[in-house]
Amino acid sequence: MKKIIIAALLIFNIYNLYADENFIIDDTSIKILTDAGIDVSLEKKYTINSIIKRYLKDVRKILNELNEINMKINDEFKKEDINLDNIKKLIFEKKEKEADFDYTIMSCDLDILSLFSDNEIKRIKYYIIFRK
Repeated sequence: MKKIIIAALLIFNIYNLYADENFIIDDTSIKILTDAGIDVSLEKKYTINSIIKRYLKDVRKILNELNEINMKINDEFKKEDINLDNIKKLIFEKKEKEADFDYTIMSCDLDILSLFSDNEIKRIKYYIIFRK
């Protein structure tokens, strides 16, 4: 069962690593903003797009590192004599990379939020908390 989960994670991570780099923010990408009642100009869309592209390299690097760690964990499970110390070390390494990923995504989100006024940020947060 663990091997199936690890394989699924590997496929998901590989798919993300090879996502199209030539993307542009469209209306479906910023649906949460429009649903919150925020009008997003074309200029803001391009600015949001450039912010995301700035973080994309780091995100891909972290996802690649997570993929490598998952492969190492999978290799450990394949061994006849499983070394739990190595698995524990790899799990801690993975958790650290996941924290780096979360931090990078949060930094990106904060840079995007800096484009909006305090009132708009309140509306976005209110929508996120109370949407159904």
